[in-house]
Amino acid sequence: MLNSDYRALKFVTWDRALKLMNREKVEVVSLWEGVNVHSASTSINLPSTLRLRSHVRFFRYIPKFSKTLVKKRDNFECQYCGRTPGRNALTIDHVIPISRGGETSFENCVAACYKCNNQKNNKMLSEIKMKLINTPKKPVYDIYYGLLPSKIRHPDWKMFLGYK
Repeated sequence: MLNSDYRALKFVTWDRALKLMNREKVEVVSLWEGVNVHSASTSINLPSTLRLRSHVRFFRYIPKFSKTLVKKRDNFECQYCGRTPGRNALTIDHVIPISRGGETSFENCVAACYKCNNQKNNKMLSEIKMKLINTPKKPVYDIYYGLLPSKIRHPDWKMFLGYK
């Protein structure tokens, strides 16, 4: 669902979307191709994107550091070898070790498998010739509030959410 200014607000269930459409609170921006809800008397094509007719005030909070958000930001993949060992088998590594002046922040922490984290230990990347797959940065609002869908994505959402 989008705000009246086309900013992404949140995902809503299909039944919630139909209720909002019935009350004329939203307008349909795009539809799912071939996805319909059937009743005894009618068939309704499900919307993929809705826009609120009236603007709602919505403040985006800056996410606080947490290990869970670091793992989520890094897509539960080791940022050194690219493996996905599982959510519980991932550790958090400080790119610049705390013992060398590094801090615990989104820009200095990455998800790492146990093997890579132990291999790096308290060394700098340049000392052991390891490379990061992605540069760590503060996660976007969409990850923090679950705006990015995991698997099901409509092509039109790209322009509103900015994913690849």
